[in-house]
Parts: sequence; structure tokens; C-alpha cells
Amino acid sequence: RRQAIDEAGVVHAYAEELAGEAMDGGPVMLNWKDVSGAADAAVTHGTNLVIHEFAHKLDMQDGAADGCPPLPWGFAGTTTAAAAKRHWLEVLHSAYASFHEAVIRHERFGEPAPWLDAYGAEAPAEFFAVACEAYFVSRNRFAKEFPLLLGLFDAFFRPSGQQGIAS
Repeated sequence: RRQAIDEAGVVHAYAEELAGEAMDGGPVMLNWKDVSGAADAAVTHGTNLVIHEFAHKLDMQDGAADGCPPLPWGFAGTTTAAAAKRHWLEVLHSAYASFHEAVIRHERFGEPAPWLDAYGAEAPAEFFAVACEAYFVSRNRFAKEFPLLLGLFDAFFRPSGQQGIAS
């Protein structure tokens, strides 16, 4: 259930069906129907609702849903937390801008659809969550599509270079 207050101060109550939602300072809610079909969607589209919503929770840990989770000191060879965040956001925003443009070209001009879910073009925070899905579900394809993000995500999710299930 949702509530919204319009510019006249009128409260509107409505129901909104969601696949999932990560609430800042609150729980992660997942629609079981969408979670149970995740294996098929992952193979076809590189998506995974559970990974998507928990990526949002990672992103929100520093209080801002901006596509950048809290980074450890020295991340990617940086010397300050601010420098680490700047580096992360530069790489992420560059990939996001290219992806956003590809989605627009697909929608307006009929060019081939990008591999990632177009929902990632909504905002950098959504792009981060959608990119995390792809990184863990289809790492090889992700590496081809987003080589700079691969290095960034590897440094964050695999800091010692260990191999995992996403290989």
C-alpha cells in the first residue's frame, strides 16, 4: 500500500504491485512469484530479483541510493574514502550513460535492445542493481559488455581475487 500527497495537500492511497523493494532502513520485500521464476529469467535475460534488491541494500548502507556502496579504505588504489567514491562513480556513471543512450536508441529508433534490463536506465542506483544482477548471473557476458565495470565489481565483490559461483 502506498500514500502520496499531491501539491494541494490531498492524500491519495493506492495499491502498487511490485516484484520487490528494498527499503532504506527497513526490510527487503520480494514477490514470491517473481523469485520462483528467477532461474528462467536469469538464463534468458541475466536478471535476478533477489540480487537486485540486495544490491540496493548495499547501495543504501551509506545513506544515499546513488549506485555506490560504502567502499573500504584503499579501494582500487585510492587513498581516501572520498577518492574511492569519486572513482567508483566515474566508472559507474560512464557505463550508465552509455547504457542509457543505448536504451533511448532502442526505444526511439528501433536499434537492438541492450542486454541489460532497460529498467537500469531509470537512474544510476537502478543501473547499479541491474548491473549487479548481470555480474552474478552471467559474468562472462557482463565482462564483454562492461569491461570497466567488471574490474570495479571484481575489486568490490572479490577483493582477494577469489573465484566464485559467478564465473
